[in-house]
Amino acid sequence: MQRTIILAAGLGLALTSLGCSNGPASAGSDTDDPSDTSPPTSDSDTDSGPGTDSDSDSDSDDESGSTGDVPDGLPDTAPTVIELLADSGFTDASAIAAAPDGSEFYFAAYDEAGLPGIFKVDLAGTVEALHVGAPLAYPSDITVTCDGSTLLVSDVGGASTIDPTQDFEETPDEILGGIFSLSPDGGAPTAFAADGVGRAAGVIVSVDCDDVYISGYTMEGVAAVFRAPVEGGAATSIHEGAPLVAPTGIHVDASNVAWVMDHYARSGSGAEGLLFAIDDAGNVEEVVAGLGMGRHGGVSLAPGGVTAIIPVSDDLGGSRLVTANTEDGGLENVPTAEILEPSGVAAARNAPVMGIAAESAIYLATYE
Repeated sequence: MQRTIILAAGLGLALTSLGCSNGPASAGSDTDDPSDTSPPTSDSDTDSGPGTDSDSDSDSDDESGSTGDVPDGLPDTAPTVIELLADSGFTDASAIAAAPDGSEFYFAAYDEAGLPGIFKVDLAGTVEALHVGAPLAYPSDITVTCDGSTLLVSDVGGASTIDPTQDFEETPDEILGGIFSLSPDGGAPTAFAADGVGRAAGVIVSVDCDDVYISGYTMEGVAAVFRAPVEGGAATSIHEGAPLVAPTGIHVDASNVAWVMDHYARSGSGAEGLLFAIDDAGNVEEVVAGLGMGRHGGVSLAPGGVTAIIPVSDDLGGSRLVTANTEDGGLENVPTAEILEPSGVAAARNAPVMGIAAESAIYLATYE
């Protein structure tokens, strides 16, 4: 069964920007509502700080996505049509990733026996379990390499509550989780080396395909964002500690600015649930606060970049897409009433489609 939702976009207002392109506007971008703040702003010719996104002029000669370039003509705004893909064969879906050509989506969920796993759904709505059970304990995020040949899955292991107060030193090694490599066709996951990462919560491949960006914790349990080679190896810490508390979903734009969701971080006014922008120098900027995240807390730029898209819920059970324009500072709220408890979102690298994961369903988001 499929349901189609036609979205009424443009329900928010474009807001004045923070006026900062070279570093974080650290003082006082604290608001309780996504409509009251704005993302970092940059000139399109600079790439020196959070909010720059210079992928709009890039070309792609390789439709496999192996170059990392963004094909011309991909939409850079929120999707306008959402269709139900699947609502059976799994429970408690969270993070989601898209095949480069948008023909399949991969998501973290649980099977009917309650075991954690990675699942696949095609555009016909057919769901397939790629792997269920050990070594997965609490799969928290998924990304796909640029050629579509490999899934990388982050797993926070025994920290299934993503509790920033947990003493990682005393947690048994066998439930520490990690990052795993998995074929899109299924099979047993294998360990992906990211030396220096204590726990991995979010994972994403960079636009240029060379690196993997990881949100999570250091070996000492400090909240952090890392960068590691896409083939695995030693991870470089980009930022550690405050204002990060419990980082989760992560997306990276063409200027290597990491857009990081955080479940427990609070703005100056006390609003919980934040989106941060963190550049490669480790500068952190608060983008928007008061986000009601799901199990995962996902964020993705639109297929053409520019617009960050975040699925959120409110206290009354409603849902919406919060969109943040990374160039002009505009924010919008796009209602998605049919989606209950949205959690993850992902754009295809080379196609005008996105996927949205909710607790009990997977949706295809497209453009009219």
